[in-house]
Amino acid sequence: MKEQRGQQLKIRFFDDTDHEKLKEIAEMEDRSLNYLVNQAIKQFLKNKESAKA
Repeated sequence: MKEQRGQQLKIRFFDDTDHEKLKEIAEMEDRSLNYLVNQAIKQFLKNKESAKA
C-alpha cells in the first residue's frame, strides 16, 4: 500500500455561494480548489504569527 503524502481534510462549506465563488476563482486562476484552500490556510497562519509579535 502506498504511503499518503500530507494530511487530508474534508471541508463542508456553510454557504453554497462561497463554494461557487471559490470554484470560479480557481478556474480563472487555473488552480485547484485544494490549492486555494491551502493558500488561505498559509495566509491565516501567517496573520496569526504576525499578531503575536
